[in-house]
Amino acid sequence: MASVDPSTEAVISVTGSATSYGLSDFMEGLSGGIVSDAARAALADTKKQDLQVQTTLVNTVEFSYSSDMMQLGDPFTVVIPNPRGEYTDKFIRGQRIHLYLRNPRVKSNQMTLKHTGIIVRRRQTASARGSIIQLDCADLGWHLTHNDAWLFYRLSNKPFYDLLRDPKFIDPSWGIQGLSTDTKVDNDLRRGVNNARAQAQLDLAALGTLVYLQVEPGDKVADLICQYARRINRIVNVSCDGFLQVWQPNYNRTPLYTIEFHGFDDPTRNRNNVLDVSVDEDISNIYTDVTCIGELVGGDLTLNPSDQNANKRRGSFINRFALPFIHRLNFADGDIFDVTPARKQAKWRYDRGIFDSWQAVYVVKGHHQNGEWWESDQLCTVRDSVHGIDTVLYVSSVRYDRDSQGDRTTVTLRKPGLLQAAFGVLPMPPRITGSLVDNSGTSTTQQPKVVVKKPQK
Repeated sequence: MASVDPSTEAVISVTGSATSYGLSDFMEGLSGGIVSDAARAALADTKKQDLQVQTTLVNTVEFSYSSDMMQLGDPFTVVIPNPRGEYTDKFIRGQRIHLYLRNPRVKSNQMTLKHTGIIVRRRQTASARGSIIQLDCADLGWHLTHNDAWLFYRLSNKPFYDLLRDPKFIDPSWGIQGLSTDTKVDNDLRRGVNNARAQAQLDLAALGTLVYLQVEPGDKVADLICQYARRINRIVNVSCDGFLQVWQPNYNRTPLYTIEFHGFDDPTRNRNNVLDVSVDEDISNIYTDVTCIGELVGGDLTLNPSDQNANKRRGSFINRFALPFIHRLNFADGDIFDVTPARKQAKWRYDRGIFDSWQAVYVVKGHHQNGEWWESDQLCTVRDSVHGIDTVLYVSSVRYDRDSQGDRTTVTLRKPGLLQAAFGVLPMPPRITGSLVDNSGTSTTQQPKVVVKKPQK
């Protein structure tokens, strides 16, 4: 008789009582003045307790956990029982929350920290099934996506490394523990932030006036960080223990997982470990001709009257084997000022289209395989004879669910290769600090190309 796979147990813990939010003033502010007598009594009791009091709940009724390498502020949801109002005045929205998972078949049933985040939304319901509280939470990346940056914060001539550690930019109240990077990117972070053509054009226009790039109204912290990270070809995320990460996927690893799916008449069908599968292919983002257009910094003083695009700098990536017909994409990029980065940016855009155009989504039983939790930013070997897939794919996201149907994991797989080193680091544009450089003479539109000669296998 086959053994039954034990269910995953979720443990949530919140640190800090209502005292850490200003006691009754906080409760009044959240409830609009409506605070129960029980809540007031609880607040009175908390005055006698340490600020670091911890409320822990073992084994919630339901939970959903998501890990997506392309998303800041990964969400998770927990549903907890609330018999006789036991937790009515606990788990306050805005509190820091930790989500742990454990399973007897993973790391000897030790608790694994999956998320450090905040309670974004709290809903209480009561019905025939009893009283429950649903907590909608997000990891600490939520602060980066929902906070405007410090108004008029100076961005010129500042190392990216300092920007990521400045309390005016990454507020200490958000609880982000620090910065985690790979060794390759560390030197790039310690250089001045790459403001690309914007800084060069500002130098050109200012002509000695004290003007610099700064945070403007509406600029989100995440938008600015991700913009600078893109210029060094990196992704930004927040780790499960609250560290800000600037990183790049590693495709040169041994696959951690294996997915098998075969037809019911296939002799290998006994290896199947899939509950459901969907493969989505879309040509909307697949291009045969990709051209990136930038503009020369400063421009020429004497333009070629026969070429109104003399200041344009463009580069192309062409793969006529990608589709049976031409599908062309021309795009302008304000960061590009020379032909070489234009060509590389065109290739990056082509790769991103390939990444977005294809995905395979498998639903598997349980939340682990071979003693390892399913997680994003890993590699998975797929042997799917039904859909003709036999290769190593990249795990871009996973979602755990536990409800009346049991433990399930939805695994989203994509083709590897996004953000590989081919793009490199966007070079700094030339700084224009004095009088205009005389670029007299004429110039012509330049367009280096990379053309795929044979179909890629």
